[in-house]
Amino acid sequence: MLSKLRRFHLVDEGGRKTKLVDLAVALLEDEYPPVTKLIFHNAERQRTVLAWDRVQSIDWPARQIKVFNLEEGRAATTSSLKREVSLGRDILDALILDLQNRRATRANDLQLEEEEGKLVLRAADTSMRAILRRLSRGLYGQVRRSALYDWKYVEFLRGDPRAVKNGAGYHLRITRLPPGEIARLCDPLPYLHAAELITLLPDPKAVDTLEAMSPERQLQVFEELDEEQALRLLAIMAPDIAADLVARLQTETMQHYLEQLPKKQGERILQLLRYPEDSVGGIMTNDVVYARRDLTVAEAREHLRERLKDPEFVFLIYIVDDEKSQRLRGLISLRTLITADDDKKLEEVMDPYVTTLNPADPAREASYRVLNSHLAGMPVTGREGQLLGVVTVDAAVAQVAPRSWSAQAPRIFS
Repeated sequence: MLSKLRRFHLVDEGGRKTKLVDLAVALLEDEYPPVTKLIFHNAERQRTVLAWDRVQSIDWPARQIKVFNLEEGRAATTSSLKREVSLGRDILDALILDLQNRRATRANDLQLEEEEGKLVLRAADTSMRAILRRLSRGLYGQVRRSALYDWKYVEFLRGDPRAVKNGAGYHLRITRLPPGEIARLCDPLPYLHAAELITLLPDPKAVDTLEAMSPERQLQVFEELDEEQALRLLAIMAPDIAADLVARLQTETMQHYLEQLPKKQGERILQLLRYPEDSVGGIMTNDVVYARRDLTVAEAREHLRERLKDPEFVFLIYIVDDEKSQRLRGLISLRTLITADDDKKLEEVMDPYVTTLNPADPAREASYRVLNSHLAGMPVTGREGQLLGVVTVDAAVAQVAPRSWSAQAPRIFS
């Protein structure tokens, strides 16, 4: 255990001897990261690192690590420990995520094993026994296998979102979990740790994870992200979610972000911000796929090929008069677009009997209409019949379901 290893001494061929202070590992190298450097204090009491390849052997009974020459060590600096972390300074007592059991806990001790000339980080001990072991300098607190968590299922967090950008090493196992599970893991975390966790994720998964959080938690986490990342996430976020999030920011911050966003996304968010939160316009998404009614099915497939990659709500395709007026005439399902004859016009295969919503209608009443329709979504039109957006079944459920349940409901169409 690390608590016992830190009582070992380093001894070199010249008879020099010093106490081991810490060990550094490169987390990205393996599921069980190897120790890459020994950390000790030199004769001037400066923190010093020595590469692991300068180790000759470990004398376990004598509690000694034999090295070639302690004077080969160099000052422990940020550059000398780049992409590495210190077990005692960084991981011990840090908040860790046990991904196998989907819980957050603390690393009270760490287990290492000698393996083919290397010393590898094997497990984290989160038990109270580990604390007793450290306080008693190893006299008490026997190790129990049941209290050890396999390191390949562990991610540790520093509580500093900037640490990710600074190049600090991470295990990055968290990226393998679904967004909903990551969001639930974030719930009990301090907000800085949750923001750090979001920063670890690829942008698309970070967005999905943010969207799965409660509005309050979402805002807490988002405000801790640096501006560059915040803008990247807002740019690819569903416009309705982005509008809800931006609306809760301070006015100056909101205005700044809207000015910096890509023009199309910024305009979509601004359009949605015009509506009250409890109105249909306040819960609709305006990132909707539509096509002209005079196109053939084959032309529509080609025309929509790139467009279908972006929005999340692509289950229904709305048919309009033309690109300028966007007057709604009907709808077709994605299945119809794929299976219909190539030469058919969209107006021949569309369903012209479309129930619509008014953007000024109360959101809760409209949500019941959406749910009772058994459709994936219901379009929202303006005074001239122009297509403004769609209220998805996800948004409808979020309006009428109990708050505790709707926050956990999966987002399917938006």
